[in-house]
Amino acid sequence: MVTEKICELCEGKTLWMNPASEKLFAEQKESGKVTLQAAADFLEQAGEGEYCFVENTGLQAVEAKIEKIIVFWWNRHYPSDRKFDLDLSKWNKVSEGEFAGYSHEKITKEVYEK
Repeated sequence: MVTEKICELCEGKTLWMNPASEKLFAEQKESGKVTLQAAADFLEQAGEGEYCFVENTGLQAVEAKIEKIIVFWWNRHYPSDRKFDLDLSKWNKVSEGEFAGYSHEKITKEVYEK
């Protein structure tokens, strides 16, 4: 459900990501619903108005370039070796909503802008 929502958000624009994440979007790529670009330096290559799917990369180095942050939260805590490295208190939360996923009964989507 989350990958479908992400592709809907892209509205026909390019979705950049790390090559390791590309397999998560295989179904959407096959359907032609989204243009995917995978590159090790995807955060640097993404242009104005384009989207990036970030799951295993820090964002501090490119924070000035970020136009909007869309965060999907699960209603569970998982062990992790990586944490979100931006201070969202410096951003304005402009919307929040919930939806049910396939493996999680509650997923929260938050949108932040500068």
